[in-house]
Amino acid sequence: MKSYRAILYALFVGLLAVATAASAHHGTFVSYDSDHPVTMKATVTEFRFTNPHIQLFFDVKDDKGNVTHWSAEGPDPAVLVAVGWGKKKTMTALSAGAEITITLAPARNGKPVGTMSNIVLANGDAVCGLGGGARAANCQ
Repeated sequence: MKSYRAILYALFVGLLAVATAASAHHGTFVSYDSDHPVTMKATVTEFRFTNPHIQLFFDVKDDKGNVTHWSAEGPDPAVLVAVGWGKKKTMTALSAGAEITITLAPARNGKPVGTMSNIVLANGDAVCGLGGGARAANCQ
């Protein structure tokens, strides 16, 4: 009987640990202000096609020429792959130096980070697999 209780206790603690880690990871709407998205022209400095989220680093110039270094996270790479934007295509489109227009939900704490919702390339194509670009002509 004691071993049965010990097993149940261990299972409970394990489930609690997993649930805590999962909820901590998905705090997107706590960290980012999706009610006030911002759109800006930017120059890509680095792109990472990595799990669990793609990462984009870019520079934004203000009216005075001051540069702010930003970073944004996106969906799981599998989301992009599912709509035809595999690693090679995405890495090419978002290579260092690429000029883009990006829409993101900025961090609530004012830091230059966010979660991306749309990227439009210089040729007018959208990066498919992000929420805002789903209706673009080049997205299925």
